[in-house]
Amino acid sequence: MSNGTKESEVFTAPIRILSMGWGVQTWALAAMIAVDEAPPVDFIVHADTGHELAATYEFARTWTPWLEDHGLPVVTVHGGRTEVVREDWSNSVLIPAFTVETDTGKRGQVRRQCTHDWKIMPLRAFARAELERRKVKRSPGVVEMALGISTDEFMRMRDSDVAYARNVYPLIDLGISRAGCVDWLERHELPQPPKSACTFCPYGSIANWKRLKRAGGPDWQEAVAVDESIRDRRPSHGKMYVHPNRRPLQEAIDIPEDHGAQQLTLTDACETGYCWV
Repeated sequence: MSNGTKESEVFTAPIRILSMGWGVQTWALAAMIAVDEAPPVDFIVHADTGHELAATYEFARTWTPWLEDHGLPVVTVHGGRTEVVREDWSNSVLIPAFTVETDTGKRGQVRRQCTHDWKIMPLRAFARAELERRKVKRSPGVVEMALGISTDEFMRMRDSDVAYARNVYPLIDLGISRAGCVDWLERHELPQPPKSACTFCPYGSIANWKRLKRAGGPDWQEAVAVDESIRDRRPSHGKMYVHPNRRPLQEAIDIPEDHGAQQLTLTDACETGYCWV
C-alpha cells in the first residue's frame, strides 16, 4: 500500500488524517483541503466497508486522481472481516438490525458493531502503522483524526476513546453546514457525490430505500440478500430485519413500479425517513 511519502523525509507529530467517507461532507472537506481552504492533512484514508453503493465506488475512482494531483495521498484500508453475520461469534449480527420477538411482539434493535469493526479499527490500524513507520512514540494526541461532521450534525461530535488520537472537526471550526458544503462544491464547479452508506444500512431513509429498489441491480440485490440472511440468526432476539417496519425488505419497500406504474408518489419526496412510512 502506497502512502505517498519518502523514506528520507523528516517526520513530525501529529499525524493528520482525514477519515474519508466519500459523502457530501467528507468530499467537500477533502476538496477544501486540496485548494488550501481548510487545514492540511497528511493522508486521506477511506475505510472501505466492502458494502458501499456502486455509485460511491465510482465517484471515488473518478475523483481520487484529482485529490492526488493536488498533493493529497489517498489510501483505502479494509477491516479483516466484512461479513454481516459473524458465525464465530455465536452468529452475531454486526449491523443495527431491527428485531421483533416472535411470542410477545416486543420490538427492539441490536447494538451496532459495524462502524467499529469496518471503519474505526482499520483507520486506527493505519494510524498505528504510520506511527511505527515514522518511529514516533504512541503518546496523547499524536494523531489528529479529522472527521467530516458539519454544523447541523454537531451532536455527533465525540472525543476519541484512545489517548493517542484526537478527533478534530474542521467543518465545525469553519462554521459550515451540509448545505454550506453543497454550496461550496457548486461555487468551485465540483460535483455533489451520492449519499455514502452500506447498501443494507438499517438507518437508510425511506426515499433512499425506494431509489435503491427502483434502480435494482447488485446494490438492491445485496440489500435483500443481507436482510434475508439475518432473519433467524439470533433466536433469542426474535426475527431480524434491516427495515424498521420489521418486514422483509422486498415487501417493506413499495414503489409504483411494483404495480405497473411509473409515477412518483408524494412520499418519494421525503429525504429524512423520519416518519418511517
